[in-house]
Amino acid sequence: MNGLPYYKAYPRDFIEGTIGMPFELKAAYRLILDLIYMQGGNLPDDERYISGLLGCTIRKWKSLRKDLVACGKIKVSGEFLTNERAISELETLRKLSEKQSENRSRPNKNRELQSPPFDHTEPDTDNTLSSVYSAPLQSDFDALQSKLVDAAEGKIQPHAALVVGPIVELTAAGVDLEIDILPVIRSRAAKMARPAGSWAYFIPAIREAYERRVAAGRALSPPPKIGQSDDDWARRLRFARKRSGWSHDEWGPAPGEAGCLVPTHLLLPDDGRGWQELKAEPKRSLVA
Repeated sequence: MNGLPYYKAYPRDFIEGTIGMPFELKAAYRLILDLIYMQGGNLPDDERYISGLLGCTIRKWKSLRKDLVACGKIKVSGEFLTNERAISELETLRKLSEKQSENRSRPNKNRELQSPPFDHTEPDTDNTLSSVYSAPLQSDFDALQSKLVDAAEGKIQPHAALVVGPIVELTAAGVDLEIDILPVIRSRAAKMARPAGSWAYFIPAIREAYERRVAAGRALSPPPKIGQSDDDWARRLRFARKRSGWSHDEWGPAPGEAGCLVPTHLLLPDDGRGWQELKAEPKRSLVA
């Protein structure tokens, strides 16, 4: 199992699970948990390496290690240190990631979620730190961050751009990045005077767009089938830019609107701005 670039933690679990522990032991435990998750559940039991990361002497780390093992916070497994909760959660992550990959391989047809993606209830947990949700591998994480930053067009604080957890949580729950998330961020960013302090700023608008799309999918008959290749969309975009208009009936939501089907790499920054509804045209001229 690969390590995680981040994981979801419940502060209450940590506080309740470390009551009575000295401050330095709490701090050491917190950092060791981070390292265990980063290492995929098994942290090499290297005294020099760990004491260097903790900023203490090897002698001090040996004392902390002994106390953490004695109180059951970490376990020694051969040449590794581990945590039972971390092993369990990482296995859950593996299963969820496999399920996500399976879902992504299927066509997206406005399928509904089995549970609402915006109501996250804290579980009843053991006296250890964290819970892990389905997170991307590092390459997926970097790609997601790049897409979000491009969509925001500078309207996100640099330090906040790195913390994409709120967006990952939505995608893990089934909210579509290309259909629901990026168009909303792009549209909101174009109207903002100041950069957002976090990606959470966009969550309410994303929620509204997602729920509107799902509701529309229930109520409306399927849209007519049209070509979905890059060439097809490029022709429609050339026609739309020339006439400053868009045919919602034929092509779905316009650029900048939630649910737009146009591949993002074909869009220009001003696409959709000020465009009017196009009247029906002969099919040949619309795709020319």
